[in-house]
Amino acid sequence: MNIKQLESFVRIVELGSFQAASKNLNASPSTISARVRELESFLGADLFDRSFHRARLTSRGQEFYGRARHLVEYTRALTQDLRSSPAVTGVMRIGVAGLVAMTWFPATLHALHGVYPRIGFKLDIGLTYSLLTRLASGKLDLAVIAGPVSHPGMHVEPVASDDFVWMQAGAAAKAPSASGNRPLSPADLSTMGVLTFAEDSFHHSKLQDWFSEAGVPFEPLVTCNQMAVLAELTARGVGVSLLPVNGFKKWLHDGRLTVLNVEPEFPSVEFSLVYRKTRKPDVADALLDLARAHALPHAPQ
Repeated sequence: MNIKQLESFVRIVELGSFQAASKNLNASPSTISARVRELESFLGADLFDRSFHRARLTSRGQEFYGRARHLVEYTRALTQDLRSSPAVTGVMRIGVAGLVAMTWFPATLHALHGVYPRIGFKLDIGLTYSLLTRLASGKLDLAVIAGPVSHPGMHVEPVASDDFVWMQAGAAAKAPSASGNRPLSPADLSTMGVLTFAEDSFHHSKLQDWFSEAGVPFEPLVTCNQMAVLAELTARGVGVSLLPVNGFKKWLHDGRLTVLNVEPEFPSVEFSLVYRKTRKPDVADALLDLARAHALPHAPQ
């Protein structure tokens, strides 16, 4: 019996399925299943009733869950205590994508400070490509950015994902749509005034591809490097923009923004933790764990 087996078991119970646990732990479903089988073999008892679609505990599994969770939490706490050694001091320079900075990163940093109380943090909020450039030049120690990264000198860990959808002003939703009841197309959006991210963002190039695949010129009405500004312009009726659902739930609930029915859908955007392969920061592992925890339920490990 080992901690990976116990953690896999606990995550399955907490998240409700083997598939969800595999994503959370950044392991394949077959690996998670193998760990559970090994754990059951060691204990000599079935922990899950596999006749149900969702993971359902047996009576033995219910008895074992509390103890397993305690062991997992104790191991994590012990690890964090060791990482917070007084020897770990200095200033950590972290680049953060704008969406991350305005949603789950503040809670992540607060928790990280608890693990490393003697470290100071210098944050650089920006767009993906500019942050990558600063990271590669040594001006940052690590970064949490939008999109997967393919760079031979970088180590990349997936952290979370978010669904980006087209939005317009809530008041505009009351007006008759030129498309009737059919979904809007990229061609329709191009006539509504597209507000989008600046050229050095991950999203700008992806939107270019999205419009190009539909045979529509990508000619934004406004480009901006601040997502909050794009959202405000959209809410005021200047145009339409591609925004993250989880970043603007309150705006949607309050009616300031509304989601447009658009086809094809824009793919979910992945966020990654990145640092140079030649120097792994002391806080990297703890930051990754805490970022995934605070980004849930959108942490696709």
